[in-house]
Amino acid sequence: MTFIVRGGSYRPLNFSPRKFMIVSQDEQTCRFAPYEWAIRFRQPVSIVVILACTLLQFLTSPSWAENSLISVLVETLSFILVVIAAFGRIWSALYISGYKEDRVVTEGPYALVRNPLYVFSFLGALGLGLATRHLSIVTIIVGAFILYYPLVVLAEERNLQHKFGQAYLDYSSKVPRFLPRHFQLVEPDTYPVRPRHVRRSLQEIVWFFWFFLMLHLVADVHYIV
Repeated sequence: MTFIVRGGSYRPLNFSPRKFMIVSQDEQTCRFAPYEWAIRFRQPVSIVVILACTLLQFLTSPSWAENSLISVLVETLSFILVVIAAFGRIWSALYISGYKEDRVVTEGPYALVRNPLYVFSFLGALGLGLATRHLSIVTIIVGAFILYYPLVVLAEERNLQHKFGQAYLDYSSKVPRFLPRHFQLVEPDTYPVRPRHVRRSLQEIVWFFWFFLMLHLVADVHYIV
């Protein structure tokens, strides 16, 4: 074990055989934090869920008849959820884009819940699931979010706590993860926006509407066939 002096104090360093490099004790703790694997496998899990839903969409019949009352109501609800998700993610991106690595963001939607992007993404995914007109697909989407994404959030919160310390602990003690306790917004008169990061977020949001249109097209083809 080797010691290095930083700021007048000694900090132990540990050798990491995996990467053949020296890492600090804090860095090693963060790297092997519980549920860290959930972040690494988030994209593969999402791809598996999308593929499963796509197969069900093409291989099974819709769960309700075309032009029925329930069909009209579900289609309306799905569109409303997709719109809410799109605007919610834009709202969140205005505050978090370009800042999540710099400080604890506590304004805008982050004054209501700690994970507004996940909340709005869930609403958007639910809306897209309803647009398929398959209850089985809706069940898969809801199940995937409920079972998997809380693990992702726990891992991210552990990393944020490690990065920002007491500032994040104070924030998390006041603001819930997903369901707001109140609707008292914190909105400054001016807020610096980083256009490049916001533009990327807007490009991602456009896909909500493209997927919505494509799912409706596929569902209509099912009824014709």
